Amino acid sequence: MSDPKTIVVGAGVAGIAMGHTLKWKLGYSNFEIYEKREGLGGTWRANTYPGCGSDVPIHLYSFSFNLNPDWSQELAEQEEILQYIENTADKFDLRQHIRFRCECLSAKWSLERQEWEVSFLDLGTKQRFKKHCAILLTAVGGFSQPRDVCFPGLDGYGGKVFHTAEWDHTFDYRDRRIAVIGNGCSAAQVVPSIAPSVRKLTQYARSPQWYHERPNHHFTRFEKLCFRYIPFWQRYHRLKVFLATDQLSSVYGPEPKQIKQRIAVENKAKNYIYRETPQEYHDFIVPEFPLGCKRRIFDPGYLASLHRYNVDLLPEGIREITKTGIVSQTGKSEDFDAIILATGFKVQEFLTPMEIVGKTGESVSTRWGKKNGAQAYMGTFVHNYPNFGILFGPNTFPAFNSVIFSVEVQVEYVAKTLISPILDRYADVVEVKAEAEEKFIKDLDGILEHTVFSAGCSNWYINSAGRNSASWPGLASTFWKAAFFPRWRDFEMSGGSRTWLLHKVLRSLSTTPIWLWLTLLSLAAAVLG
Repeated sequence: MSDPKTIVVGAGVAGIAMGHTLKWKLGYSNFEIYEKREGLGGTWRANTYPGCGSDVPIHLYSFSFNLNPDWSQELAEQEEILQYIENTADKFDLRQHIRFRCECLSAKWSLERQEWEVSFLDLGTKQRFKKHCAILLTAVGGFSQPRDVCFPGLDGYGGKVFHTAEWDHTFDYRDRRIAVIGNGCSAAQVVPSIAPSVRKLTQYARSPQWYHERPNHHFTRFEKLCFRYIPFWQRYHRLKVFLATDQLSSVYGPEPKQIKQRIAVENKAKNYIYRETPQEYHDFIVPEFPLGCKRRIFDPGYLASLHRYNVDLLPEGIREITKTGIVSQTGKSEDFDAIILATGFKVQEFLTPMEIVGKTGESVSTRWGKKNGAQAYMGTFVHNYPNFGILFGPNTFPAFNSVIFSVEVQVEYVAKTLISPILDRYADVVEVKAEAEEKFIKDLDGILEHTVFSAGCSNWYINSAGRNSASWPGLASTFWKAAFFPRWRDFEMSGGSRTWLLHKVLRSLSTTPIWLWLTLLSLAAAVLG
C-alpha cells in the first residue's frame, strides 16, 4: 500500500523546511510543493529592493538542519539569503518535488473520499488543473503580498509607482526626485540605500518608530574556519544568539520587572535616536507608545541618512496624489519622478486569495469573518478542516526572533501531530476539536491583551476586528515548549489500521540514521565481546 499524498503550497522557507522534514526525517517522498513564482525563496525572492536584508542575526535566521559557516556578515543581505535557500533545496534534493508557476486557487475537503481536492492555475499555460491529496499544508507566509493602498488621485499620477516588494529594476532612480511613503523596516532599509544617488528624497511617515543601534559584524576568515571545523562551535554560537535575541522580547509584558526593563531599553533607544537624528526632527522622531507596540527597528543607517542635504522627513500622511506629485495632509505640495510604497504587507490575510473549504462546506475565510479574524489552534489547525495545517499561521510570529526558528518548531509539530499518525496508519483523518481550539484562542487572547502589542499604536499585529492575530505572546522558547509536548486529547482521530504499530516500527527503522545503527552495533559488539 502506497503512502498517502501530501501537497504543500508555497516554496519559501516554510515550504523548504517542511519538505526537508518529510523527506529526510520521515523518510517520505510522496509529496509535492506548489509555488506560484518562477523560483523558490518566498519573501526573499519577492523582496529585492535596495538594502533588503535580515534584521535578525543570520546564524539564527537560518535552518537548523543546514548551518552555513560561510555567512559574510551578521545581518546578511537578500541575495546571500536567497542563494542559501536555493542551495538548501539542492543539497537535500527538494527541487524535484517543487512545481513552479502554479498558483493554488482553492481546496475542498471531500466527505465521500476523505481527501482534499486542490485547484491550481498554471501561470505559464493559463490552464486550470486539480490534484487530490490526503494531507494539505499551506506555507504561503505573510511578507510577500503588498498591502493595498487607495490614496486619492493615485491612478492619475504620471510618474512611476511601485511597492518595495515589487521593485521596478528597470527604473533608474539616480538623479531623480523620489517619494517614499511609509516608515517600517523596508523604508528604513531603502532610504539610506538610495539617498546618495537620488536628486531629492522625501519620506512621508505618519508615526515614529523605535530605532536601536545595529552593529553589523563582518565575519573574518578565522571565524568562518572555526564555524566549519571546531565541533559544535557554530551550534554554540547559534544558541547564544538565540538566547540573547529571545530576551529582547522579555520586556513586552505587564509585570513590574518587565516594565522597568522596558523603560530602561526605551531610554537607551531615545539617547541613540537623539544622537543620530538632526535637531529639526527631535520633536516628533521619538514615539509616545511603548517599546514593542510596533516591531522595533535596528537602524541600518537610516537616522544618519536624515542628515543628508537631499533628504526630507515629513511626519504627515497623504491628502492626495496629483498628476505630478504629492500633497501632504497639511497642504505641502511637491513633484516627484517616482513614488515608492513602503506600506507593508497583507500580514493578516493568511490564506488569501485561496478559498479553503472544509467538511461543512464553509471556507476558512468565511469562518474567520464570523469571528475576530484569523485564528488557529497552535497557529496551525482549524476545526472542521481535517488533515489541514497552516505553517506560519495566526499567532506564530515571534516578537523579535527568527521566523525560521518558529517555522521549524511548527513543522516538527505538524509532523508529530498530523503526518506521522497518518503515515503510521494510526489514523486516516486528524482534526483538532472545536472546544480545544476555542479554549486555546481564549487563553491566548487573555495574555495578549496585557502586552505592549495592545498599547494602542497602529501596527500590523492587530487586525480590523481589533484582535492580535499575528503575535505569539511570549518568548520564542515558550512556543517551542508548547509544541514539543502535544496535547493529544485535543485531537480527534478516525480510521487507521489495526497494524499501525507494525507500520510505525518499520518506518522508524527505515529512517534511523546509519551512524546510529553503527553506534548501536559497536556498543552491542563491545558488550558481547
